[in-house]
Amino acid sequence: MIRLNLMEAAERAATVDIVTPVRVTDVSAQVKTSKKKTLVGLLAALFVFVAFSCFISVFGVPKPLQGVLPGPYLSLIGAEDPSRTALTLSSGQQTSAGGSLAAQNAAAEEAIKHRNSLTVKQVVGEVKPQVLFNNKREDYSSFLPMEKISFQRAAINQFFTFLTTATPDDVGFSDCVFQSPNYFYVRGVSVKPTSQRSFLERIKQVSSDFRTPPLPENAPATDITAFGLFNVNNINKAAVSKFVNVGEVADEVKAFKALAAANKVTLNGFDKPAVEEFGVYKRFTYQVTSNSDFPELQSLMSALDASPIRIGVTKAEMKFAKRAIASAFTLVMFVTP
Repeated sequence: MIRLNLMEAAERAATVDIVTPVRVTDVSAQVKTSKKKTLVGLLAALFVFVAFSCFISVFGVPKPLQGVLPGPYLSLIGAEDPSRTALTLSSGQQTSAGGSLAAQNAAAEEAIKHRNSLTVKQVVGEVKPQVLFNNKREDYSSFLPMEKISFQRAAINQFFTFLTTATPDDVGFSDCVFQSPNYFYVRGVSVKPTSQRSFLERIKQVSSDFRTPPLPENAPATDITAFGLFNVNNINKAAVSKFVNVGEVADEVKAFKALAAANKVTLNGFDKPAVEEFGVYKRFTYQVTSNSDFPELQSLMSALDASPIRIGVTKAEMKFAKRAIASAFTLVMFVTP
C-alpha cells in the first residue's frame, strides 16, 4: 500500500516536471512582413490613382466631383472641369477660344470707334432696308394679322361667288367646306353627266393642286367630289388695317349681326368667344351657325368683304340636311387693350 502511494507520488512529480515549451517571436521577420503589406497597399493605392487619373483625363470630371478636385492636378493630367470654365477677370486670362480678355476688349473698343465714325449714308447702305422690310409678303403665313383678315374676307367672297356663277342648275351639293387661306372641298351630284363634267372642268381651271379622289363602286356616275386650293386674286391687304380696341368688340359684333340681318341671314353663337393671348393683341374666335340658304350666305360674304367691319372668316362648312342647309362659320377678330 505504501509502495503504491510512492509510485503515484512519483508519477505526479514527473508530470509536474514536464514544462510547456515557450515560443520565441522573431522580431525581424515580423518587421519584414509589415513592410511588405505596407508596400502592397501603397502599390494598390497608386494603381487606383493612376487608373482614376486616366479615366477623368479621357472622359472628363464626373458631375459628383466637379468643383472638388484641385485645379493644378487637373491641369497636370490634362482633364477639364466644366464647373471651372467660367472666366475670371485676371490679367491675360485665356478664354476657351484661346484669346485673352485684353485682346477681346481692345477689339471691342476698335469696333465701337469704327461704328461711331460711320456716316448715316454708310449705315443705311450696309443695313439694306429692303432686306429687313420685305413689303411683298406674298405668302399667307407672312401676312400681318389684319392683312390676314383682309385676305380671308376676299377669299371666301371669291369662292362663294364662283360657286354661284359656275355651278349648273342641275348640280346640288351635300358638303361644301372652305378654310383659310384657300383650301376647299366640295361633294355633290348632278342630274346629267355633262353637267358634272362641266362643273369639274370649271373648278379645275380656277384651282391648284386640284384632285378628285376615287369613288366607291356604288357611287352614281354623276357624283361630284373634289378638293384643292382655290386661286384667290386681286387682294387688297389693307382693306382693314386697324385692330379692334377692347371697348369696340361689342360694336363690331353688333355691326356684323346687322349686316347679316340686312342680307336675310340669321346667325347664332356670339355669346362666348374663345380668347387667345398673342402678346400685344388677343384673338377672339366665334363659332356661329346658320340655317339660311346659300344665295343669302353668298350675299353676306360679299357685303362683308366690302364693309369696314374688322371680322374675318377662317372656315365655312355647309351641309345639306332635312331639306335645308346647316352652316357653321368660324369668325375671328384681333383685339388690342
